[in-house]
Amino acid sequence: MRAKPSISWHSLAFVLAFVLLAALAWQGKRTQQSLVHANQTVTHSLELITAIQDVLSSLQDIETGERGFVITGLAPYLKPYETALARLPQERNTLVGLLAQRELPRPDWQQELDRLIDRRLAISAANIQMRRDAGLAAAAERLAGAGGRQTMDALRALLAEAETAERHLLELENRAAEAVLARSRTLALIGSLLVMALFVAALWAIRRSLSIRQRLASAAQAGEARRDALLQAVPDTLYEIDANGQVRCLSLPGDSRTAVPRDIEQTLVPQAQQATERERQSQWRDARGNVFEVRVVPTGLGDHLAIARDVTENQRNRDSLQEQRSFLRKVVDADENLIFVRDDQGRFRLCNRAFAALVGLSPEQIEGRLPAELEHHQRLQPLLEGDTELVEQHVERRYPELHLVDLHGQERWLQLVKRPLQRADGSCQVLAVAVDISARRQMERMKAEFISTVSHELRTPLTAIRGALGMLANGMMGEVEPSMRPLLDIAHKNSERLVRLINDILDIEKLEAGRLTFHTTRNAVLPLVEQALFDIGPYAREYGVSLELARPADDAQVEVDTDRFAQIMDNLLSNAIKHSPAGGTVTVSLRLEQDGLLLTVADRGQGIPDAFKPRIFERFAQADASDARRRGGTGLGLAITRSLVQQMHGEIGFESEQGRGTRFFLRLPVANGSPEHPPQPTPISSQGPGILVIEPDDRAARQLAQILARQGYAPVVTASADEALQVLAERPFQALTLSPALADAEGIAFLQQLRTQAAFRHLPVLVVGLQPQERSTDEGTVRGNAVGVLDWLHKPVDPSRVMEGVRACLHPPGYRPSLLHVEDDADLRELLSSLLAPLDIDLHGAGSLAEAREQLAQRHHDLAILDLMLPDGDGLKLLDELAAARPPTPVIIFSALDAPDTDNRLVLRRLVKSRHHGTDLAALIQQHLDHWPQNPVTPTEENP
Repeated sequence: MRAKPSISWHSLAFVLAFVLLAALAWQGKRTQQSLVHANQTVTHSLELITAIQDVLSSLQDIETGERGFVITGLAPYLKPYETALARLPQERNTLVGLLAQRELPRPDWQQELDRLIDRRLAISAANIQMRRDAGLAAAAERLAGAGGRQTMDALRALLAEAETAERHLLELENRAAEAVLARSRTLALIGSLLVMALFVAALWAIRRSLSIRQRLASAAQAGEARRDALLQAVPDTLYEIDANGQVRCLSLPGDSRTAVPRDIEQTLVPQAQQATERERQSQWRDARGNVFEVRVVPTGLGDHLAIARDVTENQRNRDSLQEQRSFLRKVVDADENLIFVRDDQGRFRLCNRAFAALVGLSPEQIEGRLPAELEHHQRLQPLLEGDTELVEQHVERRYPELHLVDLHGQERWLQLVKRPLQRADGSCQVLAVAVDISARRQMERMKAEFISTVSHELRTPLTAIRGALGMLANGMMGEVEPSMRPLLDIAHKNSERLVRLINDILDIEKLEAGRLTFHTTRNAVLPLVEQALFDIGPYAREYGVSLELARPADDAQVEVDTDRFAQIMDNLLSNAIKHSPAGGTVTVSLRLEQDGLLLTVADRGQGIPDAFKPRIFERFAQADASDARRRGGTGLGLAITRSLVQQMHGEIGFESEQGRGTRFFLRLPVANGSPEHPPQPTPISSQGPGILVIEPDDRAARQLAQILARQGYAPVVTASADEALQVLAERPFQALTLSPALADAEGIAFLQQLRTQAAFRHLPVLVVGLQPQERSTDEGTVRGNAVGVLDWLHKPVDPSRVMEGVRACLHPPGYRPSLLHVEDDADLRELLSSLLAPLDIDLHGAGSLAEAREQLAQRHHDLAILDLMLPDGDGLKLLDELAAARPPTPVIIFSALDAPDTDNRLVLRRLVKSRHHGTDLAALIQQHLDHWPQNPVTPTEENP
């Protein structure tokens, strides 16, 4: 009877708790509805604000595109305009739809917005059309007076008005939602405290009742608890199967194991019947796909114990691992690159089908085996080299190009990367990926052929045009009428501009491809700068600009390619001249510093705009397109200049100030390593004409000097090209001999530098080598070397032949030379014929290799002018035939190709079409005829 009030109290507590929870739930529902309504309102406000901003953004893009196109006139600047114009109608519809659910800031707001947008679009379209039809000036005038800015300001204000109103509404909704939340929190807190108090009271009563019951059951529970603890400690589920086939679960459910479905009990009895003497193990899968491992063990007392373990996760891990291996196999097999992994023992642990195809096997036949165990393993050897060192050093290896031949005999070029893979057990494996670059090499070859063809097809007709215009402009074909002179000057000037454009484009392409050759030699920098100033002088006078050179106290020596240095100076000086005002001065200064030679070119022009400075060395970069058209230029000069300076291990930079001019500076390394006591030239005799002998072999130099001295000449012996340049600067000489023992680069660079100086442009040069040679090859030797070479003699030397070669450098009167011009372009042959008409020569033309060989069979020629790209083959094939003549016919290569100097020692000089004027070619021919005369043949041997 005493328990009755207690039971009533519990019931009352639970009823009150239930009522409070229901009230809290009802209040929560109301709060939720309020929050949902507030959220919808906020979402609508945000969408409306976003729509307003989208419309404004599109209008700004239209304005930006319009202004960019009006300023530049370039179609790409219209892209923002066109994109914004396309999306504006949709954005306007969206804005109108959202505003339909809101009260407008004022009644005429929507009509005012549509009117302003239509007006802004009409202004933009009219401005763009004006720019297209009337140009920049008219478009700029209309842009300033059309009212586009005022319209945009009105649009911004109108949209900002709507956005401000919507943001105010959004703020009010947020405040209301916060108030609802605060009230809900208060009610929830009060209800929770009441419920908690009730539950605490109920808990106290329950605990009091349970404590009494617990004391009564503690003894019975003690033994059972120990058993349950033992069963609970086992992670598996245990079953007992008696002799009658009844199954009883011994394990209690717990967190340490997965609940085993009861359906498994039906499978235990048949397994127990089969496991009469020994353990039986099997797997069972339930309807959800979970996998259980079941072991049934006989006890020997007629019953069985069964253990069921959930192995679903383990099975899934095994399946996942297998799927990953399969996926990895499919990925590497799908890759066309060659992929393989080798362990520290050299065995292949992984490879893909592309790699296995090299030896005609499958990946399964290669993995796990050593290379030596594979058939055709020699084909893989280039890919496997260096693996041992990589494993030991743990560094990445890259091989830009590897060559191998696959099983089908096809040549493959690969780019290989190898990386070490450190495993958890401490071992290291090698991962290799080889990319097939055969197609890329083929494309590079095709690109080079395309550049060569384009160079020939552009430069050949351009040379004819340029030469013909030059002849007309110079009055070589008669006096030009004054009315025709402006048009002729325009055509000639624009042909020169086109020449510079083509040469700059080809130069920048070769610089990027690394195919531009450099012949660096040690040179005094002051003469090179003076020559550059002299060459640019006429161009400066055309612009009314004076040139000034600040001479240094000491003349430094630098290692440069003289031709490329001249190109650098020409680019910098012409750029400074173009941007100098009339009457201005361009100053060149030289200063020797600790870190090298500083060369500066300064002008007093308008300077470089700040926005253009970061792009000044980029290709086709121009500060102002209109200014570039007025002054001329391609935007490639400074890009080429920087590349050339970097190739010669120098640095280039600039300083510029608006309105005060620009200063470009080069910093070149000073040539070091000159001997403390330079060898002095060895004079043999001071009587007779001076002959400079350049021969590094002392005994050969003495022998040649003695031969010359016995014939009445005064030879001076030097051992190097640099020493010869110093001696030539000190005294005059009538001729010089050059040893073929000099390196090709040194000899060619020396002769090219010699010919760039006016004082030595007509100095006869004879290559004389006194090295022994086998008689069997004596007759087949190609004679002559580099610029203006007549002969190449071999030991034992005949003194009379040496003197014959020296006397051949003198001009013999009364002889009409014969020239062969091999060129496939008939217009260029005609142009050269007209250009050489004033000379007393016989000029024979040939348009192909076959025609040239016919000409060579008919007569001996004193000089050959040779194009390399001919319809039926390479013009260089004629060099051996020209070498077989007696004496060998010197050659001027006049071609569109900027190829390296040929190794054939007949080449007199290489001229590049469009890089050298026709007058350069004519002057070189005249020079050759004046100083290297004809073959001394009898009249009966001559052909008409």
